[in-house]
Amino acid sequence: MKLIVWNCQGLGALWLVQTLTEVVKLHRLGLVFISKTKCKGRRYDRLKEKFNYHRIGVDAIGRSGGLLLLWRKDVEVWLQSFSVNHIDATIKYVDCHEIWRFTGFYGNPETSKREETWELLRRLAQGSIRP
Repeated sequence: MKLIVWNCQGLGALWLVQTLTEVVKLHRLGLVFISKTKCKGRRYDRLKEKFNYHRIGVDAIGRSGGLLLLWRKDVEVWLQSFSVNHIDATIKYVDCHEIWRFTGFYGNPETSKREETWELLRRLAQGSIRP
């Protein structure tokens, strides 16, 4: 299964959405994780409908942050946890028996909060035996 992880620094620009659309369709991506979307649910829903995918989104706070996980209909996703910094999920492609873990992560940009970022990663790592 193909996937992309993209720090887009805002989903507001038309050219960016057009580029994302081309990439998703050209490569028939199974998963799309976007960080720093700088947007909220309605825009997430529009992308979900545009691609005919499912979605989990974490809204931006003001014009900061925002996470989005999109997946095709032939991919099963079980949300394990989420925060303003991560989406953690278990993934299974319908035609495959293997189940694996995906953690989309965006670290806190404030250097004073880096230790919190590392602590979150350590907690997430302890919570799973999956690859």
